[in-house]
Amino acid sequence: MSDQDQPEALEPESVIEPEPEPEPEPEPIPLTPVARQERIAAMDVLRGLAVFGIFLINMPLFIAPSNAFFGWEANPFWTEEKDRLATLFIYIFAQGKFYTMFSFLFGLGFGVQMMRAAERHSRNFTSVYLRRLTVLLMIGALHMFLVWWGDVLHVYALLGFVLLLFRNRTDKTLIVWALCLTFIPLTLALGGTTYDYFDKQKKPQIERDLRRVRNQQDQAKRLNEETKVYGSGTFTEILKARYKYNLNHLPGEIGWSTELLTNFLLGLWCARRCVFTNPEEHLPMLRRFAYTIFPLALAWTTADQLWGYFHPGEPEPLWRTHMGLIREFLGRPGMTFGYIAILLLAGVRAWMSPFAAVGRMALTNYLLHSLTFTTIALGYGFGMFSRIPPATGLALCVGFYALQVPFSMWWLGRFRYGPAEWLWRTLTYGARPA
Repeated sequence: MSDQDQPEALEPESVIEPEPEPEPEPEPIPLTPVARQERIAAMDVLRGLAVFGIFLINMPLFIAPSNAFFGWEANPFWTEEKDRLATLFIYIFAQGKFYTMFSFLFGLGFGVQMMRAAERHSRNFTSVYLRRLTVLLMIGALHMFLVWWGDVLHVYALLGFVLLLFRNRTDKTLIVWALCLTFIPLTLALGGTTYDYFDKQKKPQIERDLRRVRNQQDQAKRLNEETKVYGSGTFTEILKARYKYNLNHLPGEIGWSTELLTNFLLGLWCARRCVFTNPEEHLPMLRRFAYTIFPLALAWTTADQLWGYFHPGEPEPLWRTHMGLIREFLGRPGMTFGYIAILLLAGVRAWMSPFAAVGRMALTNYLLHSLTFTTIALGYGFGMFSRIPPATGLALCVGFYALQVPFSMWWLGRFRYGPAEWLWRTLTYGARPA
């Protein structure tokens, strides 16, 4: 039989597959307060340590004029060696490091909440977070005007609205913005101080000496005025002074905000990279911060502060001014992220649980510091303003925090949230949490 006589091969019938039915979208789960088992232990421990670090910084500002602390190297208030050493210790190990840590944790918490909302297919993340920030802004404003001028909560809340703009930005964008917000202000500050230094050098030496003496006299006058108002003033008088102070320092808050926003963005980046939930995947980075960047930043900070300690009241050479700026912009975050890296490398241990309890009640404990020590220091309380030296203040910090640890553990053994945290959640979610 020829090939032409062969019957045509039958083509198999094409099978038309029915289109798969679309899978039903997962039912969105509304956002609710985070359950205890969902918390990240390392974040709570770091918050607990940051509460103590913030306390160390705030204590000198509760009990004395701000210039007595910020101008500690040559102020006329505390001249005893133990008080100068106590302030030196705070400046090297705590000053600026723990509000950097808190702001980093704020951005980290934002990222964690955002990812959990995505996992639950919750569509109301933005609206809930806006309410959360609004409530925090209200708490911060009340704290700032009625209790203590040094509130940081309102700044975090305002910058939280800005952070929402970065919610859908890429990781690369977060890092680029963080670098720009660090190095552009640093470059401008280095250039500005250099210009100012050489401009002053053009003036006669006698004029420079007179100006320095005049500045010292003005500082002493402000110290005495603040002591009088805050140490013996009525509540209304102190309220007016606090209002005036806050208005005068608004420009400074704007400059400070760039640093805090940088930390927010780095926290968001770490949340996306799961640095806290999977630290073993980031060991090279963590080791670099713990074993290289942290020692270098600590050495730089120590050398900078020791120069001020041994040369009180002397005119700053230009190199020391630049050294201080590099410490502020690079050394401070270097130490902060070194602290964080050391904890993540060591891992959370059982003995750290008391610090985690303080961290879970961070807002309550932070407000307790202000309420307690403004009552002790200010005129409408016990009037101890400018009567508690820094060494005593440091001991009070340690003692009061030692009481907050068992108090936080006791409270959380009976309630899910601290009092301030419970109020914050109630106003945010519009319902009382259990």
